[in-house]
Amino acid sequence: MTHNETPRALRGQLVPRWQDLGVTLLILTAGTGIGNIFWMFAFTKANIISVYVLGALLTSLFTRSYFCGVLSSVASVLLYNFFFTDPRLTLHAYDKGAPVTLAVMLIVSIITVTLSIQNMHNIQEKERAALLAKNEQLRADLLRAISHDLRTPLTSISGNAANLLANDQRLDDEARRQIFSDIYDDSIWLINLVENLLSITRIEDGRMNLRLSTELVGEVIEEALRHTRRAADTHPIRVELPDELLLARMDARLIVQVLINLIDNAVKYTPPGAAIVLSALPRGQFVALSVADEGPGISDDRKPHIFEMFYTGEHPVADSRRSLGVGLALCRTIVEAHGGHIELTDNTPHGCVFTFTVPLGEVTLHE
Repeated sequence: MTHNETPRALRGQLVPRWQDLGVTLLILTAGTGIGNIFWMFAFTKANIISVYVLGALLTSLFTRSYFCGVLSSVASVLLYNFFFTDPRLTLHAYDKGAPVTLAVMLIVSIITVTLSIQNMHNIQEKERAALLAKNEQLRADLLRAISHDLRTPLTSISGNAANLLANDQRLDDEARRQIFSDIYDDSIWLINLVENLLSITRIEDGRMNLRLSTELVGEVIEEALRHTRRAADTHPIRVELPDELLLARMDARLIVQVLINLIDNAVKYTPPGAAIVLSALPRGQFVALSVADEGPGISDDRKPHIFEMFYTGEHPVADSRRSLGVGLALCRTIVEAHGGHIELTDNTPHGCVFTFTVPLGEVTLHE
């Protein structure tokens, strides 16, 4: 806590809000009412004192001001003296031990309030410390993941470039073309990684506004396939759409990114030759888009975590790049920003099906 924040925090504890004063008054009124009921049924004065001490404790729990806790303690003593000591309905006391009783009652109430507030502050500090520790862990995970994941494609790019520089004259056209292709694939992977990181940061910070419009679902799928056309070289891709035109209300650029991530995920975690099927169907007030593969699938213990940020599960067919774990997390963030839902189910007889929904769209005719 900085020097400027400390006075502000203290003012927040000492200066009561109107709501806190109202809660304090309500608790004191309730305590006095319960005390009168105890008096009518000849309960001991110790029971009535306990009610007021409990009221001071409740005040400290339900208000944010230390002032209200002290006010409740002092007011409890005065109310007890006024209503429940002889002579009643006065602030005088005939009993010689009454001042001692009232003083002890005040001290107990204030100590109870102070301990309660300190306990709440300790809990809040622990929660803040836990949140800071979690954020620090996420930051460390991100840095560790980035350093690990960027090293492989950057090493590949630099190695291939060095090979071209050193052996350009000795390489045949096929070898040169393969090196160019490897450099291109690694650079595209890096671009997609950066785009995913920037997109999920902007969305979660509220800095990316959805540009919603009514789009043809088939055209959105075609646009995604244009960006993943190289995947068709190793995995046959099939599109299944209903006969009627499907319109959806979406930010087309972001939904294309969702489809690209899901297709890339299917390509990466399935062996070459495994088919990928893109489909879309109406589902109530939504359109359900699916990306299905015929790979080995995902185990049940990994499924609950698959959309978590930075989650990386080991997979036997994965290549040398360990996924950062932001692609599927980004998909979920984008889909939920559209008011939809994304889920993972098993394909038949084997494989995975990622399905997400976006709202149905309608054509507006202008006369």
